[in-house]
Amino acid sequence: MFPAGRIKLRVWRLRLASGLRVRIVETGEDAAPPVVFIPGWGCSTYIFRETLTAVAFAGFRVIAVELKGHGLSDKPSSPDEYTTEAMCRHLSEIIDALDAGPVHLVGHSMGAAIAAHTAAIAPDKVISLVLVAPVGFAGVPGMSALRTVTPNSSLAMIRRLTTHGMIRRLLGFVYGRRRRANERDVEEFRAPVQFLAFVRAMRHLLHRFEWRSAFPSLSIPWITLLGSEDFLSPVADAHLFRGPGSAMAVTVIKGAGHVIFDEAPELVNPALTLFLTGRR
Repeated sequence: MFPAGRIKLRVWRLRLASGLRVRIVETGEDAAPPVVFIPGWGCSTYIFRETLTAVAFAGFRVIAVELKGHGLSDKPSSPDEYTTEAMCRHLSEIIDALDAGPVHLVGHSMGAAIAAHTAAIAPDKVISLVLVAPVGFAGVPGMSALRTVTPNSSLAMIRRLTTHGMIRRLLGFVYGRRRRANERDVEEFRAPVQFLAFVRAMRHLLHRFEWRSAFPSLSIPWITLLGSEDFLSPVADAHLFRGPGSAMAVTVIKGAGHVIFDEAPELVNPALTLFLTGRR
């Protein structure tokens, strides 16, 4: 699993005050301004693989986190661990445990919604915010059907059905035309399925996370990046991420789908570093 073979990346586990341990993939100088990357639902730090060193090279300490339930982080079994409020408390606890002072947050998909809500609740902990293909404000197409077909008793069946072929088809839906998923992508996205606790956590998030909520009122600068071919976070919803009376920038990457970091790093990385370096 990522980051095997990437010698510039450090991997360690951060123990939180709650007792949970989360997996960290890090690069950059310890004394540099910290940037925390938060993957979306079902994702690991793998989706940031072409971005982490680029942002570190721009002069930042880059810290990619696998939230509870994801990747190789701890996976508590209680459904109450996966509500929107619980996930925001979890991210706030991670920032505290890093003991690096206020951080820049970069969130993808569900991770973007968690980052935005956390920044609104604890603005003293966040310097700036980058939302990439945010999901959690306009709802998710087909969520009611997904919840209907995933009762708690279906975990073993879901795990059996999550084959390489199924993952490849799912990635085909969420990628745009800039890049198609390859075999390594399929392997990385499927790897956590070996843990039944991961499948349980993803199911709990489907049922307990609030996928439709008002965009929070923010007192920090932020930008939003969207893919023109993303049906989970469509360009038509761009107005939702500006906030009341906000003129914050929304950048649309043509031809990209939902996994923008993976599909267009040559455009994402300069946009991120330009925004972040202006807010050290």
